[in-house]
Amino acid sequence: MSLKVVYIAGWGRSGTTIVDNILNSYDDVFSTGELFYLWSRGLVEGRKCGCGLVFPRCRLWADILDTAFGADRPDPERISRLQRDAIRVRHTPALTGAVATPEAEEYRALTNRLYHAIAEVTGARLIVDSSKVPSAAALLPGMSGVEPYLLHMIRDPRAVTHSWMRANPRVDRKMTAMMHQEAPAASTMHWLVRNTLVERLAGAYGGRYRLLRYEDFVAAPRRAVESLLDFAGMQVAGGPFVDESTVCLEANHTIAGNPGRFRTGEVALRLDDRWREEQTAGPRLTATALALPLLHRYGYRTRTSRPNRPVRQSLVNVLAGDALRTVPHAGVR
Repeated sequence: MSLKVVYIAGWGRSGTTIVDNILNSYDDVFSTGELFYLWSRGLVEGRKCGCGLVFPRCRLWADILDTAFGADRPDPERISRLQRDAIRVRHTPALTGAVATPEAEEYRALTNRLYHAIAEVTGARLIVDSSKVPSAAALLPGMSGVEPYLLHMIRDPRAVTHSWMRANPRVDRKMTAMMHQEAPAASTMHWLVRNTLVERLAGAYGGRYRLLRYEDFVAAPRRAVESLLDFAGMQVAGGPFVDESTVCLEANHTIAGNPGRFRTGEVALRLDDRWREEQTAGPRLTATALALPLLHRYGYRTRTSRPNRPVRQSLVNVLAGDALRTVPHAGVR
């Protein structure tokens, strides 16, 4: 039986970490966090696992790596270079083709071994990978023994820009590199390019594509998450929700992501819309102008004084079969 893998794709600060952690709190589900950064942030830099230990000391991940590779564990620095050379975001269109480069095929096979080792060690029937990188998502449908699902998460680009601009507390020295800030133009171009590329991957997933806006998720968290599990064909009893919008998060073993991944226990989920009051005119206008090609497509209004329109369910079907004609190249990493 194929292993189910839900890949969460999009741009950062779009609610992926909290959705990831909630899914991880269900039985038979294991979240890797941002598996793409296992090699660089986990093994080379030695940042913290979601369990609180620095990654090289996490026993669970040591068991996974041993199961996947035995004594022939790949060199993390070499795999990091391979990612930079062959699995960059701008390579996404080429990676969706029938024939990939030898480097891309090597990375696909390596990641496939990791997914199956994770399932073997944890007993999970569903793996959630919140790497967000569309180029890595492009390789998933070609993996043997994997049933792939693509969760495309988006958020109002003005809110995303505001989040990237905010000063973040330095949690500890192992996390400073992931706490950087993004200028409004750079953040919005990444938002535009990544969301465009993720849309174009929908067809490769054979109907296993789902669009979820952060704003819609936070309006009804329990319903949204249970709908995602149903979408992935998972029948789970119980779950971490205390009520419709309060969840009790379990400890996790996520590799990388927003520092919110370290939070456990009871969490009340509320819409974070501080940007409406705090964001100045310059960043707001920049984000609005640059994101305009996709703004209305995702149900976001140009004028931010009024609430955004709920995204219509029919939009999911439109996005799954209708790729945009123009893909901006600025800001692609």
